[in-house]
Amino acid sequence: MAARKLMAGYSHSRPFGERRDFLSAAPDFAVHHPNKTLQFRGVNIRRSHYEMAFEAYLARRGTPCVAIEDVKHFAKSKSGTKLFDYIVYPPGTRAGLVDVKGRKAERTATGEGDVRQKTWVTRADLDGLRAWQQVFGPDYIATFAFVYWLTGDEPLFPPEGDETFVFAARRYSFWLVSLDDYEIHQKQRSAKWDTVWVPTEAFRNISRRLESCWPSAPC
Repeated sequence: MAARKLMAGYSHSRPFGERRDFLSAAPDFAVHHPNKTLQFRGVNIRRSHYEMAFEAYLARRGTPCVAIEDVKHFAKSKSGTKLFDYIVYPPGTRAGLVDVKGRKAERTATGEGDVRQKTWVTRADLDGLRAWQQVFGPDYIATFAFVYWLTGDEPLFPPEGDETFVFAARRYSFWLVSLDDYEIHQKQRSAKWDTVWVPTEAFRNISRRLESCWPSAPC
């Protein structure tokens, strides 16, 4: 029920960029789940370049998504629950509740090397995604999308199997990891900043390229 309320006013089949702001029709409403009440106000929000690149890449692949940026930074929650960034509807698999984590990564001149070095998130990220997974239920899967902005020299000949995307003159690489897998392997990174991380080797084992997780829509 809560998931349907959140999605009121959106059509999942609409092409990218043709979403209607459901908050304009219902500027004040609450989503209830155990011990938590979230109230939303509709405001236009500027997104990061990581989120814009992620959405543009989904559009190129024909994958429907709903951006939650109109609510994210202006949600009032008695519990302090953090919102995620997108609901993604890849063909043939469960919809994803996606929290985008933008990270800058150095790319070598040959294009070799694993960019998945920065894997940290906050505990608020974990707690928020877990709460929303409970709200939406088993038809959805809570997922982190690590979007790496590749800096450094552009390789003259990209390595075989190179899956990167250029947006606004920046090159990106997209990696997905489920909340369940992340929580199993996470370790404390900073008590002061309340952050956690997954060690590099473990992260390589649990993360997968977006392209291998979510197939493109048929032409």
